[in-house]
Amino acid sequence: MVSQHPFIFEGSIKDNLLYSINARREAHGVDGEQGLPSLDEIIAVVQQVGLFADILRFALNSVFKEGKKEHLVKKVVRVREAYHAGHGESLAGTVEFFDPTRYLYYSSVAENLIFGTPRLPEFEPDKLTGNAFFINFLHEAGLKMLLMQTGAELTSRTVDILKDVPSPDATFFEQTPIMAEEFDAYRDLAFRLGRVRLHKLSPDDERLLLTLALRFTPGIHSIVTLSPILEGLLLSGRAMFADRVATDMPGAVTFFRREDYLYPMTVMDNILFGRVRTTSPKVLDQIQKTIVSLLIEEDMLERILEIGLDFQVGSSGDRLSGGQRQKVALARAFLKEPPILILDEATAALDNASQTRIQNLLENKWRGSSTVIAVVHRLDTITNYDKVAVMKAGRIVEAGGYAELMGKKGMLYELVHGSAPARA
Repeated sequence: MVSQHPFIFEGSIKDNLLYSINARREAHGVDGEQGLPSLDEIIAVVQQVGLFADILRFALNSVFKEGKKEHLVKKVVRVREAYHAGHGESLAGTVEFFDPTRYLYYSSVAENLIFGTPRLPEFEPDKLTGNAFFINFLHEAGLKMLLMQTGAELTSRTVDILKDVPSPDATFFEQTPIMAEEFDAYRDLAFRLGRVRLHKLSPDDERLLLTLALRFTPGIHSIVTLSPILEGLLLSGRAMFADRVATDMPGAVTFFRREDYLYPMTVMDNILFGRVRTTSPKVLDQIQKTIVSLLIEEDMLERILEIGLDFQVGSSGDRLSGGQRQKVALARAFLKEPPILILDEATAALDNASQTRIQNLLENKWRGSSTVIAVVHRLDTITNYDKVAVMKAGRIVEAGGYAELMGKKGMLYELVHGSAPARA
């Protein structure tokens, strides 16, 4: 049985898919792999219910622990090389690839300077203003005052534009690194900037300006432009920072190198080795399809999907959406291949395309092999059932074949053409 609000057990997606099968095996004292569906069978059902893309996304968003899954790490780097060789040029306008010789306009100033992933918490971008090592580096590289000037320009421009907007919400701040909840603090800072020179600001005000400058992402925050002079100095600073870390704090940062796997980053980020410039679903879908084809070429797709199947769903599946929970419950039931399948609004949380996919599956795969009993509100899904029963106020008011009931022009006919509430 699959209900409208199915129960999802804490554990992995795979645990949930195999729950009823494992329960049956335990009841019959079956050990080992006997009676379990193969990975291919699991993937086939996952595709049938429309859960494939979700599991692939969970897999591509996973992070490998260093020293683990080494058999996959080398293959991911190979996929990265194939991806860049085959699609790097065509995707140059969509993906900003990590290049040590170029400034990254869709990464923040902090990310451009570090050009890697922090391994120590004090090197996280939002903690750099409290990192004495990093602040000393900015001063010695001649960048501290330039970044404070950038922060001051961002502050003044943002406050000047939004000062007269009553209670501006988050959408007003999309083109500036200032967050909505920080606006009052930066408005007060803008007032002080008109009266105090930068080199005489308090340490707290310096920190506010540096925070803003380090967040500044030119490709997103179009409220000001990045000057060519500062861009060149930041590129020089990137190389200087790498040398300084290698000498004084080795291991604090994993720097971006094409030949290395970046353990703090996701599988997807490792393959892309760059930042996507757009949030267009069409573009993101095309990138994912390209990656899937490369994974197939490298004979890696099943191994990657296994990682997605290990995704931990949380307590009662609270890390999954309502639609994902319904898909897991449907796949769990389909894997068991039961003689009787009861569906109680089992696709209510799915979009129309997913509902149609499930209905086609029921009509094509299950017809003749199982008895399917479905409670539905969407009347366009019942035309091919052998028998339809219409309920009203808890009682069956008519039953028969769909064509037969429509011919009688009774309750079902009225429902189809928009009349009294009932259930079929």
